[in-house]
Amino acid sequence: MPGHVTEEGGELELTYLLRRGSWGAGLAFEAASAALRAAADELPDQPVLVVTQTANERSLKLATRLGFQRMGTFEAHDAEQTLAVANLHSFQAWSPLSRPTLE
Repeated sequence: MPGHVTEEGGELELTYLLRRGSWGAGLAFEAASAALRAAADELPDQPVLVVTQTANERSLKLATRLGFQRMGTFEAHDAEQTLAVANLHSFQAWSPLSRPTLE
């Protein structure tokens, strides 16, 4: 199923939306990493997804910085989307100072 990594499609998904005036201030990274750490404490074995338009390079860089691995692309909403995944257990006891460098 496009946009999912399991057959039943019940994975967690990380999404965020910021006003343009807040872009580039590190807010998405801080909020996302805090949410992922909190979720990892409760659901450590769950995969978590990020889906973004492939053309959104800043969002793709954020996903990589957070440790998500690109799984592929698919078409939706009249644009190519990139699907990236991480396992929540990788965010347990994770801090921005020890952030993963996955590509």
